[in-house]
Amino acid sequence: MLFLSSLFFPVYFMIELGRKRKNKLVCFGWFLLATSYAVYILTVGRWDWIGYYFRYALIAFWLYSVVRAVRNNRDVPLWPPRSFVSWAGPALSVVFAALFVFLGAYALTGHQASEEAVDLRFPLRSGTYHVAHGGSRTIVNYHHDYLPQQYALDIVKLNAGGWRTKGIYPNELQAYAIYGDTLYSPCNGKVLEAADGFEDIAPTLSEKLPEGVPPAGNHVAIGCLDSKVYVAHMQKGSVKVKAGDTVDVNTPIGLVGNSGNTSEPHLHIHAERNGAGVPITFNGEFLARNGLIRQE
Repeated sequence: MLFLSSLFFPVYFMIELGRKRKNKLVCFGWFLLATSYAVYILTVGRWDWIGYYFRYALIAFWLYSVVRAVRNNRDVPLWPPRSFVSWAGPALSVVFAALFVFLGAYALTGHQASEEAVDLRFPLRSGTYHVAHGGSRTIVNYHHDYLPQQYALDIVKLNAGGWRTKGIYPNELQAYAIYGDTLYSPCNGKVLEAADGFEDIAPTLSEKLPEGVPPAGNHVAIGCLDSKVYVAHMQKGSVKVKAGDTVDVNTPIGLVGNSGNTSEPHLHIHAERNGAGVPITFNGEFLARNGLIRQE
């Protein structure tokens, strides 16, 4: 379904946009549909699965389709005949375009927080990282329905080709670009919790949480900026701090793993205050799905 929604549908709509039509109104209907769906899927699609740089190819293909539509429909009549059948297609295109405009606009509202954020240091230092889940709307961040994690971020790493892994969904943890990356404390503060000793789980076997394993797996919680900041799903045996330790933003705290309630290796980070999730920014930037963080 992911590849269907992110590749097949937009490409199909754009191909249809470029075709010669009986009148300009039908062509304009396809323009509205192709454009609105492209904006929607560029915002909400999981482009770390598809290949991040395919986003730009999709934009280029949209431009090509628009040029082709203009050339192919330059000499056709403006209006269709006055019949229900002739007007039904354009009307349906407008309805679906309005739906995708609404969903895309709603998703974009998730790119900002409505309350004051906790500003942290990004805990990964080397590579290009991608926001798989993040933002202030459920449509771009599935955590948002759960109050303590409503502003949580799930971060993956992109390889040179713009994918998070070698293959679509491999069993090998080492195939995921982020696995084993060093995590640093995101703030200056005191370690409130530190848990280690839980096994990393193969991605395809991680749907059920093993008995006795906390959802966060191997994790660290740090008290700072009047909040409790969690870094979760770390690699077994990698946690370098214990409760009571004082840390700063240059303190290594562990490695990215796949322990706990997790589907694949990634960084999960969220901040809580009085049991409610608090927005997170990195160097003042609030991140949402498909955001990039480049670390030298």
